[in-house]
Amino acid sequence: MILKGKLYAESPIYRGNARKTLFTRDNDGTHRLVSLAGEVEGTAQALMDAFVGQSKNRKNIGLINQLWQRLYGEALPANLIEKVECRLQKESYPQNNFFDLRMGIKLDEDRWAAEANANYKMETVLRNSVFDFILSVRDAMLQRDGNEARLYHVLEEMKAGRFWFGAGKSKGMGRVRLEMDIPFSGTKAPAAKPGANYLKVDMIFNAQNPLMVGWNWGKVDPYSPSFSAIEGRLMISAMKYIPDFIRTRLEMTLGGPILSPQDWKQKFAETLPRITAVCLKECSAEEKEFWVLPAAGLAKLSKGKHALTKKLVSKLETLAEQPFQSREEAEAAFTEACGKKANMVGRITDELEQRRESVQGMNPQAWAAVADGLGLDKSLGEKLAQASEEADMIKILTPACQSVLPQLYDQVDQQIRLLQSDAWVDAEISTREEHLLIKTMLESGNIKEYQWNDPGMPPKGIRSATWREFLSAHSRVQYRHMLNAQNLKKSIVNDRNHIEFLNRYREQTRQELSQPHHIDFRAGGPGNREISRKYGKPYDTIFMRMLCWKPSSKEHGTYEVYIPGSTIKGAFRKRASMILGTLWGESRKTVYVLNRMFGTQGQRGMVFFSDAYLSDPADSGRSWCSADGIRMNPKTGQPVETAKRDYLFAYGDQLVFHIRLDIQDIEEKDIEILSLLYHLIEDFQNGDIAVGGEKANGYGWAEASVSGLTWLTADPKGITQKLFGKNKLKTDGIWQKLSLEGQAAAEALKPLAPLSAEAKNDAPPVARGGFVSHRAFGGYCGTLSVEAEVLTPMNIQESGEPSLTVKLPEGPVNGWDFFSISPPDADRRGNERIYALPSRSIKGMLRHIYSIATDSKKESSDIRKLNPAESLFGWVGNAPNQAIMGRVSFSYGKFEVLNQEPAWFKVPYPYGNWHYAGGQWKNSPGVPATRFLIGDTWRLFTHAPLAPIARQVGAFEPDTVQARYFRAILPGERARFTIRFWNLLKEELQRLLWCVTLEPGLAHKMGNNRYLGFGSLRLNILEDSFLIDWSKRYSGKNDWRKPLDAKKLPDPKKIVNYSELKKALEMRSEK
Repeated sequence: MILKGKLYAESPIYRGNARKTLFTRDNDGTHRLVSLAGEVEGTAQALMDAFVGQSKNRKNIGLINQLWQRLYGEALPANLIEKVECRLQKESYPQNNFFDLRMGIKLDEDRWAAEANANYKMETVLRNSVFDFILSVRDAMLQRDGNEARLYHVLEEMKAGRFWFGAGKSKGMGRVRLEMDIPFSGTKAPAAKPGANYLKVDMIFNAQNPLMVGWNWGKVDPYSPSFSAIEGRLMISAMKYIPDFIRTRLEMTLGGPILSPQDWKQKFAETLPRITAVCLKECSAEEKEFWVLPAAGLAKLSKGKHALTKKLVSKLETLAEQPFQSREEAEAAFTEACGKKANMVGRITDELEQRRESVQGMNPQAWAAVADGLGLDKSLGEKLAQASEEADMIKILTPACQSVLPQLYDQVDQQIRLLQSDAWVDAEISTREEHLLIKTMLESGNIKEYQWNDPGMPPKGIRSATWREFLSAHSRVQYRHMLNAQNLKKSIVNDRNHIEFLNRYREQTRQELSQPHHIDFRAGGPGNREISRKYGKPYDTIFMRMLCWKPSSKEHGTYEVYIPGSTIKGAFRKRASMILGTLWGESRKTVYVLNRMFGTQGQRGMVFFSDAYLSDPADSGRSWCSADGIRMNPKTGQPVETAKRDYLFAYGDQLVFHIRLDIQDIEEKDIEILSLLYHLIEDFQNGDIAVGGEKANGYGWAEASVSGLTWLTADPKGITQKLFGKNKLKTDGIWQKLSLEGQAAAEALKPLAPLSAEAKNDAPPVARGGFVSHRAFGGYCGTLSVEAEVLTPMNIQESGEPSLTVKLPEGPVNGWDFFSISPPDADRRGNERIYALPSRSIKGMLRHIYSIATDSKKESSDIRKLNPAESLFGWVGNAPNQAIMGRVSFSYGKFEVLNQEPAWFKVPYPYGNWHYAGGQWKNSPGVPATRFLIGDTWRLFTHAPLAPIARQVGAFEPDTVQARYFRAILPGERARFTIRFWNLLKEELQRLLWCVTLEPGLAHKMGNNRYLGFGSLRLNILEDSFLIDWSKRYSGKNDWRKPLDAKKLPDPKKIVNYSELKKALEMRSEK
C-alpha cells in the first residue's frame, strides 16, 4: 500500500552535519535539490535524522521508529514500512535553490555577553514549505497484530503537528505537520504505553514593554578584518545628490582604490571645489553664432566698375562689423540703410560672414543643480558669475563646500560600514576557497600521501596555516579515503555551493536592509536643515526576521519578523541557571536539572521551545518605533558623532507573539524539574525573564500570559493526578485529553513545589577573571521604583522625522516634539503619543554622576580591571570576550498622564555668549560659554532659570532659520520608571541610591539646551521599591520582598568629589 500526503514545515528545518552550514543536498549536490531522508543509511546519514531505520550501532533510530516505541513501548515491526520518500515540492524552492540562513550566538554565563567563536549557522528550508510525502507499507504486515490501528495513530500524531525532524528541535526548528487521507481507520484505538504523555503550553506576549531582538546582519565586527576592497568610485556613487556632470569628473579623479579613508576624505575636500568650478565653467561656456558685414567686404563694394556710391557706403560703415543674430536681421538693416537703392541689398548680403565666439557666463540650470544637490547657498551664484577665472571660483566654493563635507563624509562612512559589514562572510569564503583548492589538487593527484601525513609540508600555492587547519579538520580521514572520487566530488560541489550561498544571501540581506522603511532619517540639504530618508542609512539594528515561503512570493522568500526559539530557550535557561546557582550552588543537582530541562551536548532537552511568531505577520508601521543611542563626551557634554546608533524596535499591544512549549513523556522523577519550569513560566508572566538584546536599556522584559494548555496521557491516574488533580479528561484516540484555556490554564500551571535554598551565598558571585559575575544572584538585588519630577521645561528630541516642518525662503525649519515611543515617520504617529524619558538617557545621566561619584576617570582596558562605573553599568572592550553586561537595567520613564500640554519654545542660535552668574543671565559677546568641570574630566550643566534668549511661543510659527523650535514638557509633570539591579555590593547600592535621589536642594539635568536652563528634574524613590530575599523568592509565600530604605542607605562618605557634585547640582531656585 502506498500512502501519499503533504508534509508542511510549521517551522524552519535543518538537516545536515552539525559542523557545516548547508542543508544536505540530494546526490552530489549539483542540482541543489533537497529531501528529508527516508531511511537511516550510509556513514554520514547515520548521524542525521531519517524517518525509519537505524544505524549499525543503534544510536540513531528513525523518527517513526522512535514515535512507535514511545507510543506502544515496543519496536516498529520489521518490514512494516518498506520505504519513505519526502521531497520538497518544486514550488517551495526559492531562486537558485538556496534557502534561509539561521544564526545564533552563545552568551557567556559570567559576562552575559556574546562568546567568541561559539555561534552557529544553519541553512534552513523555509517555514511553510511543502514536501511530497510517500509512505510505502507492506499490506501483509499491516494486517498483523493490530498494526493498522497502531500506524493510523502514529500518522495522526504527525497530522496533529506533534512530530519534529532535523536539528534544533528544542530551539524552535523542525516541527512538521502531515496532511493525508488515511485509507484505513483506527476506530478501535490500540493500547498506548502507560508512561506516554504530552504537555503543550501556549503562551502569548505583546510588545507593551519594548522588544529588541536584533537581526544578525549589517553588523561591523571591530575584531574581524574586512576583506572587501574599497574603491573611491563606490564612495562617490554613495553621495546620492551630487549632480552627474560633477560625479563623473570626481570618479575619474578619485575613483581608484582607497588605502586610508581619512587621506581620501582630505583629497576629496581639496578636489570637490576645483572639480565643481571646472564643471560650472564648462557648463556656462556658450558658443554664440552671428552674422557680420566685414570692413574688408564693405571696402570691396566701394571699388570697381559697379562700386556703391560714397553716400551709401557712408551709411553702411555704421553697420560694418556689427553682429546680427540672423541673416534676415542683417538684410533688414541693409534694406533700411539703402532706402531707394534697395536693389543693392543683394550685393551687400553676399559679403556677409557667419562667425562664432565663446561667451562666458553662469548657466543658471547648472548652478541650481549644484546648489540643490550639495546644499549650497544659491546666492553664491551671483559671485561666481562675476568671477572670470577658475581660481577665483575655487576661492568662493571652498568655504561653501566645507560646510557640506560632514554630511558627505557620513555617506562615505556609511558606505565603508556597509562594505565592511558581516566580514565573517568574507573570511569564511576565503577559507572555503582555500579548502576547495586543496580538494581540487587532491582530485588531480597533485598532493601525495607523504604530504598528507605531514602538516609541515604544504602543497605549492597553499599557505602553511591553511594546510595545518585543513589537516586538523580531516584528522580522522585517511589519505586513500580522502581520494574516494564520489565523496571528493560531492565535497567540492558542497564548497562551491557554500560560497555561492553566502554571497547571494548577504546580497539579499543588504537588499532587505536597504528597503525604504529600514532607512533612518538624516539631516542634509541647504544648511543641513532638511530631515529626510534620502540622506539616511539603514538602521544600525532592526528586528530579527526570516524568509518564509508564501504562494505570492514566487521564486523569492518573504521576510517575516519572529523571535527564534533559541533566544527564548536561552532566556529561560539563563534565568533557571541563575536561580539554581543561587539556591543550590554549582552542585551536581543543579547541572542535572539544567541538562535535563534544556539539554547538553549529546542530550536533547526535555522542553521544546518554539519560535515566537506574530499573530498578524503583516508589518504594522505604527508598531515599529525608533530610538537613538548617542554617546556623550563627558568633558564637553556634546554628542560623539562616531558613536551614534539607532534602532527599530517593537512596541505596542498590537504586536502579539505566540509561542508554545512542548514536553513529551514526563516521569515521576521529573516533578521537581517541571516545578522549576512552572516557576519560570510565572517569572515570564511577571516580566522577570528578558528576551533579546538591550536588556540593560529596558528592552525585552515582556509580560507573557498563558493562553492554553493541552495534556495528553495514556494513564489518567499517576502523574496526571499530581499535575492536574481532579480535572476531567476526555478520550481522544489513544489519549486521554485535557484542554484548558486562559486563566484556567494559568492556574493549572502553578508551581508544584517550592524551590528551597540549599546553599548560602550572600555575596555577589565573582568570576575567575575577578569581576562580578552574572552566573547567579547574590549581594543586593531588587527594583527601584522612581518618579521623575520636571522642574524646568525639558526637551528630549523625538527620534526620526520632525513632527512639523515649514519652508521659509532661506530653507526648511523643523519643529521637534518631545520624545515619544512612536514610529520614525511623522505621519504614522498618532495624536495619543506616549511621551517618555528614553531609558538610554536616564542611564546615561546616572552613569555620568556615578562616574564622578566613584572617580572613574581612567577607561578600562581589560575586563579584569574595570573601573567602578564600568563594572556596574557594563563595558565593551576592544577584543573578543572583552564585554560584560551591566548589573542595572533602566526602563523608559513614561509620562502616563500630563496635566498640561507640552509648550513650544524658540531658541535662537548661537547662544554661547549668554552667561549665568550672580543669579542672573548676561549677554557677553566674545566671552566663551561657561563650563563647570569636575576633575578636568566631567562637565555638568548647573541649574538656572531659562535664559532670556529662550522664549515660549504659542505655536510652531517659525520666522527664522537661525533658531531651534521644539516642544517641552513643562514643570510639575511626572514620569515613572524602574531600575532593576542585581549582584550589587553594599557600597555600590549606597552610591547608586545617592546618585538617584541626591540630597535636598540638589537636582539632575537631562535633555537639550541644558546650558540655557532647560532640563532640570528631581528623582524620588517610591515606597514600592524593594530588595529580594532569594531564600524566600520561590518558597510559595509572598514575603520575599524586603523593604528598601532609600533615605538611610545612601552614604555621602562613599561619594568621591562630593563637594564639587553638591556645588554643580545645587538647584539655586530653591534657595
